[in-house]
Amino acid sequence: MGMLEIIIEIGDPAGTTFEELQVIVDTGSTNTVVPRQIPERLGVPVTDTKPTRIADGSLITSRIGDTIIRLEGQTFPTPVTFAEPGEPAVLGVIALERAALAVDPLEQRLVPTNLMRL
Repeated sequence: MGMLEIIIEIGDPAGTTFEELQVIVDTGSTNTVVPRQIPERLGVPVTDTKPTRIADGSLITSRIGDTIIRLEGQTFPTPVTFAEPGEPAVLGVIALERAALAVDPLEQRLVPTNLMRL
């Protein structure tokens, strides 16, 4: 499977101003991760910090805020992690699940899916 990249829009918390961002779809990432200057510019406040395990296995502290994103014709709130310089922008699993989307690895695209409830 290759790497799936898409364009999303990150908005301010009120959902009035948006910026486009190319992201890697990463089902192993919990939150959507965006370069910190974007949420800072949009006025997204840091509401939490969490320990985060990154790809190389090390543990860092992530700054997190809640804002609005647009994805595949949907607009909804989601947590975003403020990325440090050099970190890739990624679309995480919380946003995918909120939008009821899954990755089709053969077609390299996002596809609608059913929500799960037990």
